[in-house]
Amino acid sequence: MFTRIKRFLIEVKAELKRVSWTNRKELVASTSVVIVTVLLIAIFVFLVDIPFSNIMRLILKRGG
Repeated sequence: MFTRIKRFLIEVKAELKRVSWTNRKELVASTSVVIVTVLLIAIFVFLVDIPFSNIMRLILKRGG
């Protein structure tokens, strides 16, 4: 059991050496794109939700 775990950890270490890690500049750029995209989608959903909420409120008032 411990031999298998040890072999697994050695293989993980070897794989991590082959990984192409991004540098700080690429990381900041990618993170910025993700944050801006999430904010734009959140604003879009908010702006679309307002009219639908008002419509649902009117429907529920008239129905009840």
